[in-house]
Amino acid sequence: MGRSEIRITIARPLAEVFSVYAQREPWKWSSIRNVRWVRGNPWEVGSRLEMEPENSFGIVVDQVLTHFEGNRRVEYISHFGGITMQSQVLFKPLSERSTEIECKLEFVGTFARVAGFAVESTIEAGARQFYQELKVECERQPLSQEAASQASKASDGVKQGEEERS
Repeated sequence: MGRSEIRITIARPLAEVFSVYAQREPWKWSSIRNVRWVRGNPWEVGSRLEMEPENSFGIVVDQVLTHFEGNRRVEYISHFGGITMQSQVLFKPLSERSTEIECKLEFVGTFARVAGFAVESTIEAGARQFYQELKVECERQPLSQEAASQASKASDGVKQGEEERS
């Protein structure tokens, strides 16, 4: 069995990061091609996605959403190329303006042994690229009014504390 864990910090509030991640038409900002809901309703447990990762040599990923908690956790079971993979994506606020995403992947299958290449590193590299693309997409968008207001208040509080110490 292969395992991988990925952590990434995004300089945006949790709700904004989750909103970009869980768009109705998912992951248009990523290098994953032809992502589409093929069964059920978007972001509803039991719904099914199909997608074709970039450089996948025609392999289509069939992915079932097994758990969905807004702003907290998303889980999937995916099947592709003789591999079954369980994914858990955890969203955690680090501050009012920063979010950590932790992705845990576990996978099994015969394809890795037959193909003769290190499928674990390929899966991890693809996942890292996906979360880096999410980071870029989130951080290229301006902060929401609410987040900008909270950041300004926090900055004012720091300045006031510095003045009191002077």
